[in-house]
Amino acid sequence: MKGTAVLLVAGVAAYWWWRYRGPGRSSSTPSRGARITGAGASADAHARELRTPLVRLATAAGIPTRAEARAKRFKTGAVGERYVAKLLEPLIGEGWVFFADCALPRSKANVDILAISPRGLVLVVDPKKWWGRLRLTVRNNRLMHGDKDVSGRLRGLDYEARTVSSLLRVPVVPVAAMVGPMKPGTALRFRGIRLVPADDVPELLRALDRKHRPTVPAAQLVDAARRLLPPKTGRKTVR
Repeated sequence: MKGTAVLLVAGVAAYWWWRYRGPGRSSSTPSRGARITGAGASADAHARELRTPLVRLATAAGIPTRAEARAKRFKTGAVGERYVAKLLEPLIGEGWVFFADCALPRSKANVDILAISPRGLVLVVDPKKWWGRLRLTVRNNRLMHGDKDVSGRLRGLDYEARTVSSLLRVPVVPVAAMVGPMKPGTALRFRGIRLVPADDVPELLRALDRKHRPTVPAAQLVDAARRLLPPKTGRKTVR
């Protein structure tokens, strides 16, 4: 009986080590109920900079300005980033690590959400909150929103993914999390970028991680990301 108890305890300990400290796991136990904070911080900051006292005065007087229009777009983007971050939070309990609002070296650009899986899969998740009910399609190697060519709107995401890949020296999967113009269960591929409805992003990340063949330990990638991708508006790491 005593031997059985010892084996049971040993088995539980072995499982705990495999789940939280084994190969490909981060160096600390994921926090239950942890949140991804800081998503949308840069967009909010840009909106505040644009809304100078003069711009706010013009808006209050009903006078449209280009600065206020841009500020509204930034605020809309921030809302989309926080929405996607909330959707991803359950993955923290599964061992995923997220960095929000990462600055890129020698660039004004930032990575909205950097995800590192327990098996060392790295993804750049870029929330896109686009208005309207027009359908997204890929035609003749162009991304179309209805009849409008919006291919250029993903250049930033492509640049961010390539930069992160160069810094961490591993392949990086770019994901456009669409808040709006895609129905649940649909997906598109455009020049190596995966476009999926925001609500489907968590399951996409899980599915990609299951197929991932680890080459670099997740903990090593997390440490490198912390060093090489400094915060844009303050360190926003959740593990």
